[in-house]
Amino acid sequence: MTFISNLIKLNYSDEKLSILVEEYIARQKKEFTFKGVCAYILYWAMEDEMAARGTPYEANELQQADLDRIGRILEKIIKDGRISKVSVENNRFVKQ
Repeated sequence: MTFISNLIKLNYSDEKLSILVEEYIARQKKEFTFKGVCAYILYWAMEDEMAARGTPYEANELQQADLDRIGRILEKIIKDGRISKVSVENNRFVKQ
């Protein structure tokens, strides 16, 4: 049996992905979630046609490699002191 993955692969460079994460954070009043960041990026990937060709657009989850890239960007922003993680279980962040 063959399983078809309907996870979306992004074609954004690390730089553009970082810009999208920063844009999302700037739009938030105080708190936000990892899931919210990912939904924002997924929306723009579909709008900009930056999801990998052949990806079913009804999918609503990113591939693990892209989730890891977003996580690294958020960790860098945490180290810069601009956000902090307030809930490990819910992946919630707060702006500083």
